[in-house]
Amino acid sequence: MSLPKIAFWKQILISLVLGLALGILLNPETGFITSDAINPYLSWLKLPGDLFLNLLQMIMIPLVIVSIALGVSSLKNLKDLWSLGSKTLFYFIFTTIVSVSIGISLTTVTKPGYQIQSKIQTQTITNPMSTLEKKEKEESIPEIIANIIPKNIVNVWSKQQMLSIVFLGMILGVFFLTSKESGTALKAFCHSLESFCLWVVSTAMKLAPLAVFGLMSYAMIQIGFSLVFGLLTYILTVLGGLCLILVFYSFMVFFFTKKNPFLFFNQIREIPILGFSTSSSSSVLPYSLKIAKEKLRLKESVADFVLPLGATINMDGTALYQAVATVFLSQVYQIELSSVELFLLAGTVTAASIGTAATPGVGLVILSSILYTFHIPIEGITILFGVDRFLDMCRTSVNLTGDLSCAFIMDHIWKEEKQL
Repeated sequence: MSLPKIAFWKQILISLVLGLALGILLNPETGFITSDAINPYLSWLKLPGDLFLNLLQMIMIPLVIVSIALGVSSLKNLKDLWSLGSKTLFYFIFTTIVSVSIGISLTTVTKPGYQIQSKIQTQTITNPMSTLEKKEKEESIPEIIANIIPKNIVNVWSKQQMLSIVFLGMILGVFFLTSKESGTALKAFCHSLESFCLWVVSTAMKLAPLAVFGLMSYAMIQIGFSLVFGLLTYILTVLGGLCLILVFYSFMVFFFTKKNPFLFFNQIREIPILGFSTSSSSSVLPYSLKIAKEKLRLKESVADFVLPLGATINMDGTALYQAVATVFLSQVYQIELSSVELFLLAGTVTAASIGTAATPGVGLVILSSILYTFHIPIEGITILFGVDRFLDMCRTSVNLTGDLSCAFIMDHIWKEEKQL
């Protein structure tokens, strides 16, 4: 008789609870054990988490490049639907920028990371930055913009300069668009490389429950009880930001179509629920197309173009989450982000969200690359991983709602243009 298989999200939740319980038990604040007695075993406790993070970082750069390149190349229908395509693309970029701005603003106001004090902070602060990092901090805005175009691809790869990597992916995507035949072999290679990277991500996810258990225990031993309260504020900040995005969608629907946004949300109510339960935009896409054509009565060419494109490059909920997580972890490690860096963060997250594969776990890979760009310890991801599944379900619902609201608006604009 075989044992029933436990759902992945339940495994993560159980690991989180067990890890927190062990961390509380072994925390020196409880008095059960001293710091000197537990310190020799901490590195072994976090070993599964280190392996998990190393697997994600191993394929981080190639996955970002090929995902963005293939995402841009999916815009091949723009030649036939240039008017619709350009407006849709502009709408996606605009809503993503708004979402990122909401996330950065909320986290700057609520400051959830400042509630978490840890020994890791002290280590991060006391360790001086390398000469290279200081030089990058002192660069002027024109120099930063100029350096986005990589002079040496190998150097950019080794230093993991995210903005340059995103630019390289976009240039590769434009090549695929303009060179149909000569780019076929390279595009096929990119598809194979993306498949390999996603396979590594799925393999790494098998380590996730053990990684969460070990690293949450490690975090509780190092940080203490303030971790729990900081995470609650962090969760509420993300959920508040996602709610504000839905309010923004309501305004956009009313502004462009002059129709009741509550009626629109009622017509598509099944889609956010499915997105919440599956955590995958691509899995729900066939049903989204059905709802768009049957309930919203959108023109088939509009629905068939906008919704698959949105599932590829429109990730407003994910973009907000990555912005909040980055600012949150910068606060945890007491790394002050200047106004210029916050502006660059908005641009980086917006560009990185384009072409992000709609697969659980890939968002963590993108987030780790963003953290590396702004010199924030990547280990901080493990603090968030225990609650990431629930937030992933929430942001997927927002991503799908954003796709349908865009299709609804573009259908209205398309019909008006045809009438004119």
